Amino acid sequence: MPLSTETRLQEWLQFIELLGRIRNPEDVVRAVIDEGIEAIGADGGFVSLRSSRGTELEFVGSYAYPTQLTAFLESVPLTTNFPFVEAYNRREALFLESLDQVKKDYPEIAVHLRDYSGSVVDLPLLVGNEALGILVLSFREGRTFSLYERTFLRILAGQCAHALHRSQALQQERLARHRAEALQERFAYLSEASAVLNASLDLKTTLETITILAVPRLADWCSLSLPEGDLLVPVAIAHQDQQKLDLVWDFVKLYPVNVHSSGGGALAFRSGEAQLFPVITEEMIQASSADPKYVATIQALELHSLVSVPMIAPGGVVGVLSLASSRAERTYTTEDIPFTLEIARRAALAVENAKLYETAQREIESRQKAQQQVAELNTVLEQRVKDRTQALEAANAGLEAFTYSASHDLRTPVRHIKSFAELLERQLDADNSRAIKLLGHIQDAAKRMDEITEGLLDLSRVTMIHFKEVLVPLDVLVREVIDELSVELGQRQVRWEVETLPAVVGDPKLLRQVFQNVLGNAVKYTRPRTEARIGVHAYAEAGEVVVRVSDNGVGYDPRFADKLFGVFQRLHRSDEFEGSGVGLATVQRIVSRHGGRIWG
Repeated sequence: MPLSTETRLQEWLQFIELLGRIRNPEDVVRAVIDEGIEAIGADGGFVSLRSSRGTELEFVGSYAYPTQLTAFLESVPLTTNFPFVEAYNRREALFLESLDQVKKDYPEIAVHLRDYSGSVVDLPLLVGNEALGILVLSFREGRTFSLYERTFLRILAGQCAHALHRSQALQQERLARHRAEALQERFAYLSEASAVLNASLDLKTTLETITILAVPRLADWCSLSLPEGDLLVPVAIAHQDQQKLDLVWDFVKLYPVNVHSSGGGALAFRSGEAQLFPVITEEMIQASSADPKYVATIQALELHSLVSVPMIAPGGVVGVLSLASSRAERTYTTEDIPFTLEIARRAALAVENAKLYETAQREIESRQKAQQQVAELNTVLEQRVKDRTQALEAANAGLEAFTYSASHDLRTPVRHIKSFAELLERQLDADNSRAIKLLGHIQDAAKRMDEITEGLLDLSRVTMIHFKEVLVPLDVLVREVIDELSVELGQRQVRWEVETLPAVVGDPKLLRQVFQNVLGNAVKYTRPRTEARIGVHAYAEAGEVVVRVSDNGVGYDPRFADKLFGVFQRLHRSDEFEGSGVGLATVQRIVSRHGGRIWG
């Protein structure tokens, strides 16, 4: 029966429409196996894809083949003398109409075809000259493939390959976006945690706040434990489910952790090394204890993934921080360990600071009658706090370097996404509007991610750049910035109202960046106005120079003024006004470096 009958063509068109709706590579392959092979008209077949090493073809699934007959296909090196390997290497389809000839030309595969007769077609999955894998079709009866059928099968294989390639590009874009969002969450957490650590010397309050900030941003539940004799005692626990939080507290009271036990927290405390349990299986839970109540409580907590890290201070390990997940969507890996260790290190410094503070308070109380001794103890305390503050500032400097490095490294996968999207666009027909539209979404998302990454880099450079103090004439600087902005205005009508501005002491490059951001925002948010009005005024007050920038733009809701200068805290939707949400945060840092203030 011909392969290209009207019925077969209708089935194939329906299958192509299905591929156009699939976004995951695994689902594309599954659809080709479960529905595509039958839609083509073959009696059986299988799909193998190129391995990550690029040295073998890995079997991913078959249609109508018994499992025992596909075992030899699990991983086939590209040096093997199999017909489908040859088709992959040559980037050419093989039409094997006679199995007698196959067994003669490919003796290595003959032993696997003893009970089979018919014809086989080996179709490389090609996108341009890149082979993603191989699609093999088998027919129970021998047949001669016409030129039309050969062309038909090549085109169908190409459609499968392009669907797979498109879904892989979409998956890469989703992964990159997920990494960027996770990185933003971590930056926000470290920023808030650092503020807490610097603001209080009360140990209990500080540690409780750290755990609360971590849930649900970093974990479904978080605990901090400190040693008391031979026990690790939880001093702060946070859980996104209040009922389970009560269950956790009851559990830790009933089953205290001995520092000499074999558990993950105890081992992290003794060894000073992170203990990672990516997936906690039912077998692991059953083997953890012979106590049925212990096992039942662990099961009720729905523990899925766990990482425990030591809290290391200059004097040694002072406690253990644990992050736990109850969902498969959040599975901890080795990539999470450095960040978790950084949190634990800062918490350890807080513990040390709090202990030093408590010790100093006791010393002060015992020497109240000797004022000179009290003064000396206060001096010692202030120096110790200053040392710890310097340690925290050094940690923050490390965080800034980490921010710069991470943001810089994000640019490479974004460039790959944009490049692969452009390559894929060249391979598509001009009338393939759906695929072109989807590629447009990928390119827009990559552009958006590039803007966010550039914003993070700008934010890092503000802190890292060398600060130079000179006399800066604001009148000249602001006029230059306005001239730069005016070039991009086109037909827009903007009325600038700029008074004579004074000269101030500061870094000219950083101050230029301040006015580029602030005036640029004024230009952007007055876009809906027929005639935009932007004013720049200055006056002296209480020994300060106050510069006021005003405009008749859309403004913002004053209820959210506290978010105005926060990183990624946008007060307008991105489809209304473009931007990365980093500009005003950068401005605030620059003004702070100059010893100034900024408000809206």
